[in-house]
Amino acid sequence: MRILCLNANTTEYVTQTVAAAMRAALGDTAEVVEATARFGPAIIKTRLDNSVATHGIVDAAVSHHGVDAVMLAVSFDTARDALREVLSVPVIGMSEASVAMARMRGARIGYVSLGSATVALYRETLVHCALDHDMAGWETVEAPSAYSPGDKSDVDAALGTACQRLAAQGADVAILLGAVLAGAAERVQEDSPIPVIDGGAAGALMARAMVELAAPKQTVGSFSTASTSSMQGVSDALVALSSPRTSD
Repeated sequence: MRILCLNANTTEYVTQTVAAAMRAALGDTAEVVEATARFGPAIIKTRLDNSVATHGIVDAAVSHHGVDAVMLAVSFDTARDALREVLSVPVIGMSEASVAMARMRGARIGYVSLGSATVALYRETLVHCALDHDMAGWETVEAPSAYSPGDKSDVDAALGTACQRLAAQGADVAILLGAVLAGAAERVQEDSPIPVIDGGAAGALMARAMVELAAPKQTVGSFSTASTSSMQGVSDALVALSSPRTSD
């Protein structure tokens, strides 16, 4: 089994961080293939960033073949539905996977994200998950050092404290939102009185499960592969993707 770790941010460190968490979760059950968008924002922080990154991640996705599933190594689940429409393999958003798994661990969920400015974009990303239905609280952590290699003790301490505050607000489980926080749940769990989930492990395990489920690609409906308008000024792979298709 080969799972593509696909990052819409152009920062290789994020790709490497998520891929490492995926490999730790999957062990020898799957090969993790890394791919980073070749253009777009270094780190997605705004709606404009996310819009530009959509092109970058789709461009990267169609350039990688021979994988059994795609895990979006970007916490805004960028281009999730577009890729589900055009690819024949499962496409997993790491944040939506975190929510799905958290709901199997408790009734009330607490969220932790990096920076207050990203909360609105996260809520828009996960609006289809009906967050308000079971949300116990939301904590934000300002931790610039999370985005670069080096000691993470200050980041982990802040995350652990945030999880403790969420537990005090009635959360049964905490989710760490942020691709760069992949792998952090295991590090902060001992400081948290409630289970902690991050998108690296949750997304990887969900991707593996979807491959093993072996559900086929849709042949009808809004996610069936359909012809698109012709494109100009994009990669050859995207031009080919938008070429008219004929039915067998």
